[in-house]
Amino acid sequence: MTHTEIQIPRSPEEENFYDFLKNGDDFSKIEIFGLAKYWYQKALETGFEPELMKKRIEELNEKIRIERKVIVILAVIAAFIILGAVLFNWFW
Repeated sequence: MTHTEIQIPRSPEEENFYDFLKNGDDFSKIEIFGLAKYWYQKALETGFEPELMKKRIEELNEKIRIERKVIVILAVIAAFIILGAVLFNWFW
């Protein structure tokens, strides 16, 4: 005896929601947070699972804030290295 899943038909709007959710999850897994947030916002606009989508967007906003802080810190470190190299002729 084989196991079969019963497929419950979904509305086109619900299909869109699950497609948007999957896209958001996929981008979140590979840490492309801006695109993940975009797809979660599209999912939120469908009206399905609004609390889940708001929670995921909040989590991404925190990750994006941390990511931006790291980028600023790295940029400052790079600027100091370049400035030090220029001032102290490290490259010459």
